[in-house]
Order: sequence, then structure tokens, then C-alpha cells
Amino acid sequence: MFEAEAVIQGAELALIGMGTVFAFLTVLVLVTGAMSSLVRRFVLEEARAPLTRRGRPAEDDAETVAAIAAALRIHRSRR
Repeated sequence: MFEAEAVIQGAELALIGMGTVFAFLTVLVLVTGAMSSLVRRFVLEEARAPLTRRGRPAEDDAETVAAIAAALRIHRSRR
């Protein structure tokens, strides 16, 4: 009789533990999703640079473009 009670008590403890972990993880996923949507809505709009028609940031200047082009030429010539 003692073994049956121990098995039942162990099963109850396992179910309570798994239920607690499941509830915590569910709340964690919901809170993380809410925080992510808040960050996307308020913070990321300020950080984005305005884009030109080609999809490049508008603040690219000629020196940066020339440096990138030179780096690409050097990289491709080493192959």
C-alpha cells in the first residue's frame, strides 16, 4: 500500500511541477512578444535611416561609396 501511495504522490508532484513550468513559459512568451512589439513600435522607428529609391540609406556620402568600391575591388582581385 505504501508503494502505491508513493507512486500517486510522485505523479501528482510531477504534474504540478510540469504545470508550473508550462504556465511560467507561457507567460514568458507572452511578455516577450509584448515587449518586442513595443520596441518595434517606439524605438526602432527612431533608429531607422531614411531610404532612397534604391533602398540605400540617404546619408551615404561619396567617400563611403568610394571606400566600399575600393575594398570590393581589392577583395575580388585576391581571388
